[in-house]
Amino acid sequence: MENSYTDAPRVSRPACAVILVATRVFSVNVEALAAKYHDLVVTACEWRAMGLADPHQMAADAFALLDERRDHDLRDLYHAMDKVVLDAYRNYSDRISMMDRLRMGAAIGSPGRRNPADEFLKALSNLRGKDRQLLQLRFWDDLDEAEAAEVLGTSIEAVREHLASAGMRYLSKLTRSHPDLAISDIIDTLSSIKPGIYRRYGAAGNL
Repeated sequence: MENSYTDAPRVSRPACAVILVATRVFSVNVEALAAKYHDLVVTACEWRAMGLADPHQMAADAFALLDERRDHDLRDLYHAMDKVVLDAYRNYSDRISMMDRLRMGAAIGSPGRRNPADEFLKALSNLRGKDRQLLQLRFWDDLDEAEAAEVLGTSIEAVREHLASAGMRYLSKLTRSHPDLAISDIIDTLSSIKPGIYRRYGAAGNL
């Protein structure tokens, strides 16, 4: 009988060995990604989830979402983080009661004494989404220009130009509302207002 299973080519042992080796390489890719970016993912998950979940567990969950059978890059890793953070907000929303939400809203809306950090955050929040995203990637996640370009799927030159213009728009908003707070060092300003204790490089939270 033609086309029976007996006519199918047999896979030799050497070929099987190659298949196993290839699978192991893809698995190592995820492990290598975790070894290289673990502190980054913990840092990024912490401020994005605003304390709603353990950032170390969120990091583990993000890496677990990556398919070990194929290669991954930073863009894939950030997509996985987005899913984990969204799940953290959904779980929190399911747990919190309506009264708790009202209490939180009242606490947030209560008048209080503002400090420069509040104004820095307000200026950042008033930026358009793409500007804010890039500044947070660069100064809160501590991505370099090449890494930011990889996450955003663009070129290093485009990231460099966008950073310059986004930084100018941020300082412009800060100057417009509070001229006394106008400064030229955007790096220290944005880095100083990052929420949370974890930092990608050299922070006490990462020790």
